[in-house]
Amino acid sequence: MSKKTKEEAEKTRRRILASALALFSSRGYDRTTFNDIAARLKLTKGAIYWHFESKESVLIELVRLALEKFRRQIESVMPEGELSFPLVAEMMVKNAAIVVGDPKAAAFFRLMKCQICWEKKSMSEVRADLLNNAAFGPKEAFREAIANDVRRGRGREGVDAEQISTVAVALWDGLVQMRLEHFLGCDLEDTLRKSYEAIWLDISGRRMSIESNKEDKSK
Repeated sequence: MSKKTKEEAEKTRRRILASALALFSSRGYDRTTFNDIAARLKLTKGAIYWHFESKESVLIELVRLALEKFRRQIESVMPEGELSFPLVAEMMVKNAAIVVGDPKAAAFFRLMKCQICWEKKSMSEVRADLLNNAAFGPKEAFREAIANDVRRGRGREGVDAEQISTVAVALWDGLVQMRLEHFLGCDLEDTLRKSYEAIWLDISGRRMSIESNKEDKSK
């Protein structure tokens, strides 16, 4: 394959992914077909199959590219190759601003949150990849950062990295969704940053737990 042909094929592949993202996020993943993607681009369905063997493979590639972009963001804030919770948290705050300010990023977020029936059997491969962090994603970044913090003495022993990383990602998801749906009445970045600061106080052992506080008040 010549260089020009390869460039043209890559350009078509990118157009297919952009078309699929637009349709998946507006119509819904289940209601979008290869014919729809092809018609939007004025291509044949066979041309789409030449690049992607199934609709699931298109979605998996969209997810892979999103996680690859996230990985590049992580690498840009790594101090000598090591993550810390405050660094990952600040990167996630900035990423939240990007999502709400970039139509394509917002479309991908809505696709993942609202336009896919994840419980369907056909989605098992994609779901398993996300849940198991086979590709490096936000949850894995938080988990690695917390492990580094504990090892370096910045975090207390016994921190549940799995639980805290789950909460950290859930906070990001929830606040970004509220902002996109115009339900957040306060500043997104400031709210997210303060939430992560509270989590960091717990990780570093400088914050009284809710349970302990209740016990003290009862005395």
